[in-house]
Amino acid sequence: MVVTLDTLFTEALSLTDDARLQLVERLIPTIQSEPSLEAEQMGEVQRRIEEVRSGEVQTIPGEQVFRGIGESLAARRSA
Repeated sequence: MVVTLDTLFTEALSLTDDARLQLVERLIPTIQSEPSLEAEQMGEVQRRIEEVRSGEVQTIPGEQVFRGIGESLAARRSA
């Protein structure tokens, strides 16, 4: 069975916030990039993950984000 990126993304959105963070933590090291950038990026990712886990930053469900983007684009097109 072949899973499409869209299917995988939709399934990932059904995970809890913590499970999505764990998934991101596991995926990021598999991406090959320039070593100096990778260390800097990983530091930023870890900082942001800690902000979410500590409650300092609240996440917004993906569906809400995409709905807002769609509404914004629709408003621009009709203007």
